[in-house]
Formats: sequence, C-alpha cells, structure tokens
Amino acid sequence: MYIFSLLSLPLSFLAVMAWTSRDSASAMHAFARGLLFGLPAVLLWIVLKPLSEPAWGSPLLVLSFLLRYWLLPFGLSTASYALAVGFAPLARGLEYERLFSYMAGSLSVFSVANGLASWGEPSRVYMLALPCMVAASALAYPVLLEEAAKDGMPDAIKPIALAVGGFAVASLGAALFFMRAQWLGFIVTLLYTAGAAFIGFRRLVR
Repeated sequence: MYIFSLLSLPLSFLAVMAWTSRDSASAMHAFARGLLFGLPAVLLWIVLKPLSEPAWGSPLLVLSFLLRYWLLPFGLSTASYALAVGFAPLARGLEYERLFSYMAGSLSVFSVANGLASWGEPSRVYMLALPCMVAASALAYPVLLEEAAKDGMPDAIKPIALAVGGFAVASLGAALFFMRAQWLGFIVTLLYTAGAAFIGFRRLVR
C-alpha cells in the first residue's frame, strides 16, 4: 500500500504511455527532465510545508490538503516548466504530450516526498485516495493549462479557475474521510478520479 503512494505517478505515466502507444523516447525525455527540475521544486515545497500542516477537526483541513497536494506541487511544477520549456509551443497546441510527461516527472518527486512524509499513517486516504486523485489530476491539469496558454490573459483566468476548483473538490473528497463522512469522501474521490482521468485520456487520444 505504501509503495503505491510512492510510485503512483511514475506507474501511471508508464501505463498511459503504453495504453496510448505514444513516442516513448520523447515522452521519457520529458519525464526525466521533469524529475530533474522537480528536485529543486520539492525543496521549496519542503520549506513551505508548515503552511499546509493538517488542521484536524476544522473545515480548514480542506485548505491544508489543497495546499499540500495540489496548489504547491502543481504550482511549483508549472513554474519549473515555464523556466525549462516556456509556454509558447503550448499556446500553439503542439506540446500537450510533452507537458503531461514533464508534469508526471515533476509530480513524481512530490509524490515520493508526500509518501515518505505520511509513511506509517494507517489511513488508506494517504495510501490510495490521495495518490489516485493526484495521478488523475496530472492527466487533466495539462489540458486546462494548455487552454490557458492558448487563450492568454484575461481569458486564461477561466481554465485556471477550473483547475483550482477541481483541486478544491479533490481536497474536499480527501478531507471528508476525516470528518466522519467516509461514504461521501469515497464518492467524491471516485467521481473526481474518473472525471479527471477521462479529461486527460480524451485529450491524449485526440
């Protein structure tokens, strides 16, 4: 179980590449680049991690999960992609696969860091629910980031807001498990994972 929380992102990436029969050489290059640039990003995440300590027994627990698993990892990975590659090719609709591969690599570093941080926790939320939702987010988020790059400001606000809103829903799903609403948390987790994965797969096979 704990191994899955550590390896969910790289395993998901390999599964997607095998399923869609993409150019493995270029995808692996982008994935490796994401891993490399993810290392300094995760160091910054570690520095900022106290901001996302779980607020147990409070509705702010949703915000804690949002910061720790989505806003900081995806935000820092996006910033590193902007520095390493830039958004100009993405705006022309040519770079979704490279963006997804890069994000999968960068987020793999964060998944390992989060997995180690929660190692020994008995909750299956850390072992299964969160890794599944983050992996699905890694598929869907590049679709919205691509739309934002194409639209430019101020129209880019809409896909960015949709991404943040989706992350908030996923965070709520995780938090519900700790608010005596496990059944609702399970439903939200299942629906979010399926929906986000569908959005990403639909773009990959287009």
